[in-house]
Amino acid sequence: MKQENKGFSLVELIVVIAIMTILTGLISAGIGMAVSKPADECIDKLKASLQSIRVTSMGKFDAHIEIYKKGDQIYAKEYYTEDSSGRETTKENIVGFKGVQVFYEINNSGSYTELVDGGTPLVIYYDRSSGAFSNAATGYYCTRIKAVKNSRTAEMILYPLTGKIEIQ
Repeated sequence: MKQENKGFSLVELIVVIAIMTILTGLISAGIGMAVSKPADECIDKLKASLQSIRVTSMGKFDAHIEIYKKGDQIYAKEYYTEDSSGRETTKENIVGFKGVQVFYEINNSGSYTELVDGGTPLVIYYDRSSGAFSNAATGYYCTRIKAVKNSRTAEMILYPLTGKIEIQ
């Protein structure tokens, strides 16, 4: 005898809804991670540039870094000056892409300044003898840098006395 099944059972409906719920959760988590990645990546690249400048400034070069915004991108420009010849070389890296905003705090003031296109760059020097941050050229210490993209904020704390950098 032939039986015609023209519908679907309650069990099949529950299985389909469960699969759709799992897929929705996975896609939502993936989108959330993709949205927060640019802010974290910006802070990681800034930390790497700062550590490179610190090591270099304690070696045979005088070095400092300028962090600035040009167009929709955040740049870190590293300056190296040889002691013997006085020749200066630069290395420019893109550390933040479209949509990433970078803010910095000066001297633990509690207020942040945003890097804007065409604005004053954030300049950071290290003391050659100790590896601590130096304020001799700028008159200030940068104590925090944060990168923001949508609702994600990545923050870096800079300790002036030691030159230590900590990501939160």
